[in-house]
Amino acid sequence: MPVAINLTSAEHGGTQPSCGTGDHSSCGPDCSCGCPYTGMVERGRVEPIAEVERRHPGQWLAFVIPPGEDEFTPERGMLVAYSHDDNEVWDAVNRVTFNQVVHVYFNGTPDQFAAWAEAEPIAAAD
Repeated sequence: MPVAINLTSAEHGGTQPSCGTGDHSSCGPDCSCGCPYTGMVERGRVEPIAEVERRHPGQWLAFVIPPGEDEFTPERGMLVAYSHDDNEVWDAVNRVTFNQVVHVYFNGTPDQFAAWAEAEPIAAAD
């Protein structure tokens, strides 16, 4: 299973049991609902992306990016999913609480990415 942590509960970095449930229309970096934006750093869920890349070469990686990090070139994040199959990662990302900044990419060589791009698409599971 490619999901690294439960993405729809306080276990995914939040600090309150209600995180990921109910109406969180005001969630964001300054909210108090206990979502990962307000809890992932305190709970020690954030790590250097370079360390994660060393553990998962040639795989698709998905991170939730904490406040203060550059959304386009983050140095730290919370790994939420990884897999050799990009569909598995995107399926997991679709379960991330709506207010998160998510960074997804292939952690491999250009040749590996080219081989992926030229391969036949994998049929989606029902």
